[in-house]
Amino acid sequence: MIIQIQELDAYTLPCESILYLVNGDPSFFVRFPSRKLKLINSAFSFLFREIRYEISGIVLDSIRNVGLTSTLKGYLSFNESESIKLQNVGWFPKDSTIPVNNKFNVCVPLKMLMGFFEDYKKIILNMKQEFVLIRSSNDLDAVSSADDTEKPKINIDKIYWRLPHVSVGISQQLALTKILDKNVEILLPFRS
Repeated sequence: MIIQIQELDAYTLPCESILYLVNGDPSFFVRFPSRKLKLINSAFSFLFREIRYEISGIVLDSIRNVGLTSTLKGYLSFNESESIKLQNVGWFPKDSTIPVNNKFNVCVPLKMLMGFFEDYKKIILNMKQEFVLIRSSNDLDAVSSADDTEKPKINIDKIYWRLPHVSVGISQQLALTKILDKNVEILLPFRS
């Protein structure tokens, strides 16, 4: 799935981006025969095999095995208060599994997954931006089951990318336009 932002006159703030995962069917979000399943820690990141962030067709940041890399990053970098704040994303580092509910509406801060969104705190303007999500072929890595023969499927009906837009004053807009007119390369430093 590719989510594009094509508003070239928009001032965006990628460091505050959020990925919303929604199930529109309140009766089921996981279809499986028994109720002996539990979501593992950071289960929603295990639903994707690869994610990429591109600006003007150039890949800035790319992650494969999203669940493993984001979980390792979380264990190494999140403190106690950040862990509590991220419980709505399914981040429960002290519990190995969490019980399954009938529905979900999850908002994952992209700085939890990718280094660019964590490190680059400036606005981006006049650029086409794309966020590419490649779904895992199965959801076995996101779920813990007592029965190994079960093959659960977590259904995601809608995926939204909330990329905040920033309003700037006229004086700042003129200054930014002057920078654009100079056509100077701007470095985008981040850790990957």
